[in-house]
Parts: sequence; C-alpha cells; structure tokens
Amino acid sequence: MKRKQIIDTMVVGFALFAMFLGAGNLIFPPTLGAIAGDQWFKAMIGFMMTGIGLPILGVVASAKAGGRLEDVAGKVNKTFSILFGSLIMICIGPLLAIPRTCATTYEIAVQPLFGNVSPILVSIIFFGLTLFFTLNQSKVVDKIGSILTPILLVILFTIIISSIVKPIGVPKNTGSTQNFVKGFKEGYQTMDAIGSIIMATIVINSVKKRGYTSQKDMFRMTVISGIIAAFCLAFVYGGLVYIGGTGSGYLTIDPENPNRVANLIFMVNKIMGQYGTAALALTVALACLTTSIGLTATAGEFFSDLTNGKLTYKSIVIFTCLFSGIIATNGVDSIITFSGPILSVLYPVAIVIILLNIFDNKIKYKAIYKGATLGAFMASLLDTIANIGDFKNIRSFLDRIPLGSEGFAWVIPAIVFGFAFIVLEMAIDNNNQKGVI
Repeated sequence: MKRKQIIDTMVVGFALFAMFLGAGNLIFPPTLGAIAGDQWFKAMIGFMMTGIGLPILGVVASAKAGGRLEDVAGKVNKTFSILFGSLIMICIGPLLAIPRTCATTYEIAVQPLFGNVSPILVSIIFFGLTLFFTLNQSKVVDKIGSILTPILLVILFTIIISSIVKPIGVPKNTGSTQNFVKGFKEGYQTMDAIGSIIMATIVINSVKKRGYTSQKDMFRMTVISGIIAAFCLAFVYGGLVYIGGTGSGYLTIDPENPNRVANLIFMVNKIMGQYGTAALALTVALACLTTSIGLTATAGEFFSDLTNGKLTYKSIVIFTCLFSGIIATNGVDSIITFSGPILSVLYPVAIVIILLNIFDNKIKYKAIYKGATLGAFMASLLDTIANIGDFKNIRSFLDRIPLGSEGFAWVIPAIVFGFAFIVLEMAIDNNNQKGVI
C-alpha cells in the first residue's frame, strides 16, 4: 500500500472505531465481567462476537453488496428492506439508543457530580442542546467530537492499563453459567451490528471522497479499516470485561437488576479514585451529547429521504428529541430491560442477512435469503416470547432444537428454512425450463 492509502485507511479505521464506541456502550462490559467472575474470558469472547465481530462484518457485507441498506436487506425483498431499515433506525434512534445517551449522562455525570437533580430537568436540557445543534447543523459538534474521542480514549486506556498493573482484586467464582451466551446476548445491547448496515454508507462515502472509487479499492480499504477498528474495540471492551472480573469479589450483582452504571462508577473509583470518576463522568457526558446529535440528525435524514420529503427533516428531529426525552427519564436499566426483547428478535435476523451477504458470490439460489430470514425471525420471536412470559410449552419445544437450550434456537430453523427455499426455487426453475421446452 502507498503512504497516502495507509494514512487514509488509518483515518477511516479510527473514525469507524469512534462511530462504534458509543459512550453508552461502556456500561455493559464491566458488569458482564463482574457477573462472570473467574469466567470473564468466556463472557468477553461472546461479547466481542456480537459487539465487535458482527458490526465489522456488517460494514464489510454492506461494502461488498454496494454500500446501501437496500443492497443488503433488499435481497429478501424491497418491502422487507424498508421495514427492516425503519426498525433499525427507530432502535438506534428515538426508541432506544438516543434516550440511553441522556440516561447515561444523568447517571454517570450528573448524579455523581451534582447529586439528585431531577431527571426531567436533565432530559430537557440535554435534548434542548441536541435539538439546537441538530437544527443548526453546526460544525461545533464535529470539532467537539474530534477532541472528545481522543480524550475519552486516553481516559479509558489509562483506566485499563492501571487495572492490569494494579488489579482491583482476584476474579472469584460467582457461580454464573452460560457466560459465553450471556456475553453474546449482552453484545446485542450495543446495537452496533444492526446499526452497522446504516453506518456503512457513511464509511463508504468517506472512502469515495478520498478518491477511492473502484469497487476493489473501496472493499479493500473498508476491510482493513474494519480490522483497525476491531483491534481498538477489542482492547477497550476486553479491558472493561477484565476490570469487571477483577472487581467481582467486591460486587454482589442481581442479574435481574444489575445497575450497570453504578458498577462502572464503583470500579473506576476503585482503580483511580474520585478524580478518575469525575474525568470519566465529564467526558462520557459530552460524548453522549455528540452521539445523540449525530443519531438524531441521521434519523432526520433517513426518514425524510424514506418519505421523499413528506416528513421534513426539521419535524422529524423535533419529534425525535421530544419522544427520546420522555423515554430517557425511565433510566438506563429500564431502557435496557425494555430493549432486550426487541433486540433479541432483530439481531438473529441481522446476523443471517450479514452472513449471507458476506458469501453472496457463492450463493446461486437467492431464495435462501427469504427462507433463512423467515426461519431466524420465527424462532427468535418464539424464543423472546418464551423468555418474557411463562410459556413452558414453547420453551420446551425450543429446547429440543439443537443449540436451543444454549440460547441459539434460531440457528437451525434459519438453516432448514434457507435450504427449503432453495429446493423450492430449484423446483420452480425446473418447471419453468420444462415449460419452455
């Protein structure tokens, strides 16, 4: 690679890393590690698969398919592409991710530094600022973001290195089971894999603006940039899971109400004292604000384009801020609890679509997209229903499916339905050929 290409690839790679490292994502790995205890490594591997591996594959799959959402999800069909894309945007927008930025700001920055300020007041101020910057599309936010990301990274790297040099304690046996599965499903909460299909457009456009317009160059730079981002994310997420593991002897966590924010603050305080906690709080708060502004603007552009301008950018961002402000007052853990069932249905579908697009050039019969997506959706929907309600018959049925009792009941149905639709397409092709003859 030429010097310019190496520099451009590094820049895009670090930009991709910054896009995926939402400040809200930092609250998940430490608690995951604390729950797993001396099994923290298994939990970390599971988390990295869905929190790092799948998002990077999502960007690569999008680049390979053409760079647009419809290029990736449209292989199922156009209506599905619109519906699936809208659901993704709602999740990483006003329903889940945007409210979580405000709730995280309140619990990590406002409460520790200023005490019990009203969450409603914080929500009004936070989304008032979001709306101001989003409507004005000010470059101030870009400048703040370019400064904040390095500061956040310096703080995180300092915390992680300090925890390695002087661990909080020794990971204990917490009695936690299925830690890989817990890590795998906790990675859903980052929402990066489903968001990667939309984020890929930003990455690919950035590559094009740098003069790399051929499909080969774009794909190569996207892959290498993804590897750079993956290594950076692995260090941060892996380090935070490890911190949680070393702090497991000091925390008694209720899996039903883990209070992830309090756990993170406690661990940082144990490692660096109150100064570390204050530095993390301020940086995360500002990083959450820039994330909120970016996601709100993305939602405005997405739904305005989808409706051909019938819904204006301005009206969408105003609604997004109002709706997100209401949801945010429920708190981080309430938002996470609410988002769990939604993501448990969407993620298996996203995994199937991403993996099929990766191997698309090897797939002759495209009906596999419809079949595999349908199989994954039905099984994950049943699994989610069984998990949130007392449906013993459904749970018993799913547990009989290979991998079902391990938490992956959707895998076999996706494979079976995928091949069933291939057989159906082959039969239709044969009948058509006979008709021509």
